[in-house]
Amino acid sequence: MTSRRLPVACALLAALLAAVVGLVYGWHGWPDCTTHLRDDAFYEFAWVDNLVHGRGPSVSDGVTTSGVQYLWCLLLCVPAWLSPASLPDAAVLLGMLCHLMAAASWVVHGGRRAGALVVGLLWLGNPLLLRECQNGQETALACLLLALLWQQRRAPAPVFATLAVLTMLARSDLFVVVALLSWWRHRPAPLRALPVPVLALAVHLALNRLCGGGWLQDSGTPMAWLFHANFERTEPALLDTLRQWWWYLRPVLLGGPFGTASAAGLGLAVFLLVRPIWPARWRALPALLVGIASAAGMGDVATPGWAALWLALFPAAAPRPWRRDLLLLFLGLLSLLLLHWALRWYPRDYYTAPLLVLAAAALLRIRRGWALLAVVAVVQTIDVRRVPLEPLGGQAEMELAALHLRALLPADERVGCFNAGLLAYWSRQNGPAPAVVNLDGVVDARSLAALQAQRLAAFLDEQRLRFVVDNAVQFATDPRLPHANGHWFGAGFDAARDLLEVARFDVPAHDAGRPGTDGFRLYWRRACGPPPSLPTIAQDLGRLPRGQRAVLWPAPAGAVLRLRRRDGSEVQLLTADAAIVHVVAIPDVAGALFDTTRAEPLLQLTQMEDG
Repeated sequence: MTSRRLPVACALLAALLAAVVGLVYGWHGWPDCTTHLRDDAFYEFAWVDNLVHGRGPSVSDGVTTSGVQYLWCLLLCVPAWLSPASLPDAAVLLGMLCHLMAAASWVVHGGRRAGALVVGLLWLGNPLLLRECQNGQETALACLLLALLWQQRRAPAPVFATLAVLTMLARSDLFVVVALLSWWRHRPAPLRALPVPVLALAVHLALNRLCGGGWLQDSGTPMAWLFHANFERTEPALLDTLRQWWWYLRPVLLGGPFGTASAAGLGLAVFLLVRPIWPARWRALPALLVGIASAAGMGDVATPGWAALWLALFPAAAPRPWRRDLLLLFLGLLSLLLLHWALRWYPRDYYTAPLLVLAAAALLRIRRGWALLAVVAVVQTIDVRRVPLEPLGGQAEMELAALHLRALLPADERVGCFNAGLLAYWSRQNGPAPAVVNLDGVVDARSLAALQAQRLAAFLDEQRLRFVVDNAVQFATDPRLPHANGHWFGAGFDAARDLLEVARFDVPAHDAGRPGTDGFRLYWRRACGPPPSLPTIAQDLGRLPRGQRAVLWPAPAGAVLRLRRRDGSEVQLLTADAAIVHVVAIPDVAGALFDTTRAEPLLQLTQMEDG
């Protein structure tokens, strides 16, 4: 009896260690826009805020949109009604709750046996799931519902249909999984499988039509269109085109996204699918091929490497014959990767999170392979750094603009912005502020139509938008630059000639890590009405998150902004490369603010938390 319990205890201990290490590694303080909360999440917050307060399902000023995931937004309506400014915190709490519920569902689904507890602990401590449940988006909710859909694939029709509709409303790209699992339920009579996916799709299309005016979600096309269109602008040769398509397809075929989620766990899933049909005498061949590929310098082979290793070392570990339901789940999730990587060219880590449902389903198939479960747990613990915290520091400047754009422009102005999430949400939380029009089309179908027609400048004229605000790279005309939109403004557009930078929102030492992202910049569109009347005196704009405060500095060209603390120490904050207004995030300390053009201080500062 003791010899039987020892492997079980080892697997449980390894899973517990993986959960603890994952939880510790995954916690970086309370999430904010510089750690977890992406600008994309703030599109949904703005949509919810507008819906709850009678402005309709909109983000971009003047138009409704379908560019959100509906179920997540509807769940956020309650905290938005109670306290609009609390939405980011409420979204994080709700995401964490969904993550905990999903982990618990695997334990309950597995009959509370030891193997199910191992799976629940591994889910709980998975670094990707822990990071993405704090992202403010619908990731954790989609993973919870997909897990429930899988667990209830044999449930009565009303239960399965309800979960299918909710799963689609949580993440529309899970439709193929819904359709394939429905087909599996009715595989002797495939026509009987049609009502559930048709119902789920119909509900989603109806909401798209109601909220956005089109049948497809507004958010599905813009980024994919821009990347494809900019690539075509480079006039690629056939070889360049093939290389580009292979660049995005290769990770899907070699397992890169699978490795981000769980290389060992998903390698085990592949092993369970392949082993029943793979000849035993060839069981070492996959390991040999993976070894050759790795030696040749091919990356992203961790997942096939683990599958090959399981196949070579544990040929008898597959406890049951080949199962179609696991295969169909694999194919459905593979379609998700093909959509976002190979077709849209828009890979994001959170798109890989649903793959963990496949890993958990595979782990539950292991009845007596405690060594396999322990190895997966140990690998997850060692591999926790595969999912680092994303570099979102550049969003601090977007947040700064959202909080203090009103210091530069009157509330009756409107501004255009490509990265409009933070700006659209936060600008409304502290009183009247300029309205925001989204320019990349993610939540404004009008903008996408104008971009595709190469007449965005004309659209700005029609909308009477005298100002645009964003990173400089958004207005570049070089199609090789990520997110460059300059060419799509219209023939002859030149940002240096047509736009005049009048202000910059700057958090020193923060940017998005690529050229043209140093500072969130406010531009006046030349010849579009009179130039703005901007402040000429330095101002203390108040406290910011993360122990900072905002100051407004009308900067002479070449001037250096310095902070002198009360103890006499000085820190150089910023050098102005043009005579524009700077809104700068500085440390919240007592002292004085100087620039190199004058001897007297611009501002005397008292530490706000003491004042």
